[in-house]
Amino acid sequence: MGAALHLAHVHQAPVKKRRPKRTGGGDGSKFAEIAHRIYQDERADTQARQLLLATAYAVTMAALDEETTVWRAICNAIGSSVRGWDDLRSCVRQDVPRYEPPGRWSRSNVLDQRCRGPRVRVHPNGPDDFRNKMKICGEKTHDMVVEKDPVTGWHTNHWFCTRHQDHLKRVAAQIAEQNAAAPPPVPNRGGLLPSYFESEWTELYRWATHNPTWEPPAVYGVRADDWPIPGQDPVPQRARLRLVVGNLGTAGDDA
Repeated sequence: MGAALHLAHVHQAPVKKRRPKRTGGGDGSKFAEIAHRIYQDERADTQARQLLLATAYAVTMAALDEETTVWRAICNAIGSSVRGWDDLRSCVRQDVPRYEPPGRWSRSNVLDQRCRGPRVRVHPNGPDDFRNKMKICGEKTHDMVVEKDPVTGWHTNHWFCTRHQDHLKRVAAQIAEQNAAAPPPVPNRGGLLPSYFESEWTELYRWATHNPTWEPPAVYGVRADDWPIPGQDPVPQRARLRLVVGNLGTAGDDA
């Protein structure tokens, strides 16, 4: 019976199993190439590197179909910390091109919020204390004047306590003209996704920020590779992979 059953179905065409629709080509060598670049990129912190690698994997390697879009593949590649649109939106939001002034997120610099006024007496902490080494007041303060670089527009904060308000006013007057002529600051955060992938980034960043009027940084654009860094050569132009924008949901939807 087994042979007869087999012969009875010889005339029928074999049933082809439906294969996932690959939009990235399943190119392991391309993924290895871009992953190497990402690991060598000193601009990427741990979170940015995780998102870049997950996106590269989704575009080049992941099995995609109607149920597993490239965005779902990115979530899967990142892992349990990203479960849906809100989590993915938060990850992309960290890559929004922007300028972050010094000390905004971290107080790792010993001089942040420390008075730069001159020190009159030796601080009792000894000769190795930064206040004695730099001969500055060093008291904690919230009063500052911002100096803008005439080339990059980047900020330097000069802090002065209540006992050194005359120094604050003098510094503010000295840099007023320079600040007025300074250009918009060159972005120093984000912009890494567009350096590796081609996409509708203005639309994506608007989605990530919940801001339909968001615009790329004036003059400099969305791509970190295009931003000038003083003292460094421009980043060479490199091929970028295509990332399709479609299938973006609303907050609370599954990715």
